[in-house]
Amino acid sequence: MKNFLTELRFAMRLLGKQPGFTAVAALTLALGIGANTAIFSVVNALLLRPLPYPHSENLVLLRESSDLFDSGSVSYPNYLDWRAAQRGFTDLALFRRGGANLSGTNGEAVPERVGAARVSYNFFKILGVGPKLGRDFMESDDLPKGNRVVLITDALWQRRFGRSPSAIGERVLLDGVSREIIGVLAPEIRLPRLSEVYIPLDELRGQDNVLRRDNHPGFSALGRLKSGVTLDQAKADLDNIARDLERRYPNEDTGRRINARILLEAAVADYRQSVWLLFAATACVLLIACANVANLQLSRALARSRELAVRAALGASRWQLVRQLMIESAVLVVAGALLGLLFSLWSLDAILALTPAAVTRFRETRIDFMVLGFTTGMAVVAGLLVGLWPAVRISRQASLSFDLHEGGARGSSDGAQRQRVRAILVIAQVALALILLASAGLTLQSFRNAQQASLGFDPSGVLSMTISLPKARYGSDDKIEAFNRRLIERVKSIPNVAYAAIGDNVPFDDTESDSYFHITDTPPTPPGKEPSAEVTTVTQDYFSVLKMPILKGRAFGPQDTPGAPKSVIIDESFARRFFPGKDPIGQRIDDNQTDKKDPPPCTVIGIVGRTRNEAPGENNSEKLNMVQQYFYEPQNPQDQNSLLIRVASGDPAALVPAVKREIEAIDPDQPVAAISTMAKNVHDSLATRRLVMTLLGFFAGLALLLSSVGLYGVMALSVAQRMRELGIRLALGAARAHVFKLVLGQGVILISIGIALGLVGAAGASRALTAVLYGVGALNLAAFAIAVLCLVVVALIACIVPARRATLVDPIIALRAE
Repeated sequence: MKNFLTELRFAMRLLGKQPGFTAVAALTLALGIGANTAIFSVVNALLLRPLPYPHSENLVLLRESSDLFDSGSVSYPNYLDWRAAQRGFTDLALFRRGGANLSGTNGEAVPERVGAARVSYNFFKILGVGPKLGRDFMESDDLPKGNRVVLITDALWQRRFGRSPSAIGERVLLDGVSREIIGVLAPEIRLPRLSEVYIPLDELRGQDNVLRRDNHPGFSALGRLKSGVTLDQAKADLDNIARDLERRYPNEDTGRRINARILLEAAVADYRQSVWLLFAATACVLLIACANVANLQLSRALARSRELAVRAALGASRWQLVRQLMIESAVLVVAGALLGLLFSLWSLDAILALTPAAVTRFRETRIDFMVLGFTTGMAVVAGLLVGLWPAVRISRQASLSFDLHEGGARGSSDGAQRQRVRAILVIAQVALALILLASAGLTLQSFRNAQQASLGFDPSGVLSMTISLPKARYGSDDKIEAFNRRLIERVKSIPNVAYAAIGDNVPFDDTESDSYFHITDTPPTPPGKEPSAEVTTVTQDYFSVLKMPILKGRAFGPQDTPGAPKSVIIDESFARRFFPGKDPIGQRIDDNQTDKKDPPPCTVIGIVGRTRNEAPGENNSEKLNMVQQYFYEPQNPQDQNSLLIRVASGDPAALVPAVKREIEAIDPDQPVAAISTMAKNVHDSLATRRLVMTLLGFFAGLALLLSSVGLYGVMALSVAQRMRELGIRLALGAARAHVFKLVLGQGVILISIGIALGLVGAAGASRALTAVLYGVGALNLAAFAIAVLCLVVVALIACIVPARRATLVDPIIALRAE
């Protein structure tokens, strides 16, 4: 220990005498370690940290799959059959994410829209986490005529009730239904996401549309694997159940299977690849940083070669020399790790600002013991990479003996082998930098394509908000239609409102609504092969609000009365696929948007352009190639809608107070939610792509900077060590331009080899990026060419400076120094 402390003090004293070297090395390592720490904290929060439930690795999400949907919602009757027949789970629960209008029974609080989950009574038992105050649901609470109860989250308890224990037993109105608060849930319960109240299925179990096997009303199932049962075994059991249901109910369950995934994997599936790609990018940055510092260490050790040789001659063993050099490297790495940790803390806020707001696990990103352990591991790896190889190379006995006999007089060369190794490190840096630059170019082009993708409508100048009418007060189509009609009339009267409309399943509203359909008077479609369309119900001015022109036919109008056969407007992709070679106007589609028996078919009255309802390239209806249908709200009233308002000029958000006043004038207990502009919704939908593009671009720029610094260092050292050779050349009559080309050529060779290897690596990396790219091929020549050009320009600048310095060598001074 005493020897170690002595060597540590000596190392710190030596580094203190070289502040320039110490600062550059520590900052270089800090950038590499800090970038890795920051991204690993995201990886840890999103992908590695287990869900906050006991043995969460046994929790499984179950969804239905078909030829069209890999992960679709669950039919309630199918769930009941799954639960009764399955053998691999302790039990199965049913749940659905939604919303509810919350208000006090005495009107003492402002009504608000809250996230609401409908769950079966056994949901929290399967999760393994129950209420921290009060009681859990009982089976009797979950019957159509059972007790009207509700569980609330810790956050809602704090916000609405000030954490008062007396909240237990109070009654609140949820969608107009009085429910008793029976418990407060533990803060760690976040499934389904954004939920603040949990309501039993109760009355849903008796509704006709829920009891239909062919209806899939947004449910998912949750199971907990039995002890000793693997997911594959449970899947095999579920496959047998699905095949049995297909045999028993061919019209409803043909082609339907059960998609079972570990809950954590299902929750982060859309982000897993993007986050791991960013982590791989930071690993490249760390390797470049380590190569840079390793070269610096080797150069510094070479400058001390006579000192080390003298110590070896006085009896120091090779291990003692290696240990001394490793301690010096360790001091640099520790300083770099501490600075890197500070860098990662500073950068986390910037990273989180780029993450999708709706994904709560991103918000859990923090520097915890797991991240600190990772940083420590990175420091150890970095220490070995930057210290061990230079220490071993410089401490070789033959090399030290040569240094001692030369007496430090070697000025022209430090050995061809050492030069080759330094060149290899530079080539590796250039190759890694090119891989990151090409990857950044691909993601930039992908983001640009997604940003410029045609939406089929104009989102600018449009205000949006959601309005959900509770069935307790709006239990009939007439009441819903009357509210919507009055709302549109009042909103239109607000100054600066150009158009106003109501619609459900509108673009970028975080909802999905689709339905099978059948063209009237055509042969029946085989079960399981029915085509599906996105379904949107709108009021008259919807297409004017979004500036969607009617391509053929007409828009909805006064002639489309509630009692008449329904009218439908289809998009151009529907017309091409299902009415080829004929005029779609006047064609008829079976009406499946009603519970009435044998309703008259819907008549196609118009055609509009294709709209993009979700972010380009996401796993959505665009990939599923769905067509679109629009129904008229007065003929098909919906109780959950978005209010869309186009302003004549200015900021649409300025209308929010006036719109709220008009809604309150119609119904004081009716809240609004999700207030935003359509342009912001479109912007937010690209958050994941923006995150990948921004961070990958930053890491690519960092890699370019570090690799150019490394190239400059090697070239500058080469010039310094060849001073005598260059002086002799000049003394013998060599032109200074020839010396410039000689030195520059050395750098060009290194750059060329690095680019060649980097292009090979970039081709492989681009294939790994394919899944997160939009509208960009894996081998995009433009992105590769720009990456090469950027690298060549910066690298040549790094070479030109030392080459220029070489031309300024004075032959007399160079020879005299020898």
